Amino acid sequence: MPKVSPKARRLYVRVPVWANLLGGALLVTQVITGISLAANSGATPTALPRPDRPAPPRPVTATTPTPEPTPTPTEEPTPSPSPTLEVDRIAEGTVVRLKKYSGTPSQVIGEVRDRKARLRYAELGKPWKPAKGQPEGLFSDGRYSTRQSFVTEEYGPDLDSEWFADIDAQRLWSDVDGGDSPYDAAVAMLDYKQENNFPRGTKGKDVASQRVPNGWLVAREMRMPPSELGRKARLELAVAVAVETGADRPSVIWITIPDTHKRLWPDIATVVSSLRVLR
Repeated sequence: MPKVSPKARRLYVRVPVWANLLGGALLVTQVITGISLAANSGATPTALPRPDRPAPPRPVTATTPTPEPTPTPTEEPTPSPSPTLEVDRIAEGTVVRLKKYSGTPSQVIGEVRDRKARLRYAELGKPWKPAKGQPEGLFSDGRYSTRQSFVTEEYGPDLDSEWFADIDAQRLWSDVDGGDSPYDAAVAMLDYKQENNFPRGTKGKDVASQRVPNGWLVAREMRMPPSELGRKARLELAVAVAVETGADRPSVIWITIPDTHKRLWPDIATVVSSLRVLR
């Protein structure tokens, strides 16, 4: 064992007995505490709870999209052609002069000068209303450029329907095929009017076809079926005069007077004989 030096021995002697006892007690306490810690250090440690693992994702089954059915194209209905007009025609080139009708012609009160149609002709007095141009605005009562007309009769249960006599001037409309000659243009106007402005079932008979200055005249009797509303007029004398004016389309004078006023049929000759190109 190691030896204690005299100085250390003197320090040890000076320490009181109670201090030595207290130190020994503390030493014993530390030894016991150390043994206890050492024993506890050999114990099996408590396992910490493991965190829950997320459930593995379920496999997603790929869905094959169902193709949409391709629509079968529907053919648009082909418009039905207009029913063939019933007309007894005078062939082009065949001249049949306009008949001289008996009656009392209207008085000539002036001259109509239509710059759009490039025509001038006699203006008639009563019962014809004064000549007028196409009204401005959205509403129209026809496709003329100048008109003279009058009401020939009122009919229907409440007399709310009217029939007219007309003298219209206009350039041949672009939607009407005027053909290659004034004869074709006059016939085209008559056919259009018969199909669109007369009752269904109207039968036409051409009664005149002749040359006029710068154009051609065709006259047609429009024979109408009986009216369920009580219209008295059964036949109408209609005349189309196509005139070459130097424009890209001919101009046409349209004259129509029903048989209820056939006393005025001489007015047709009055207008036709006065018709000239407006220079």
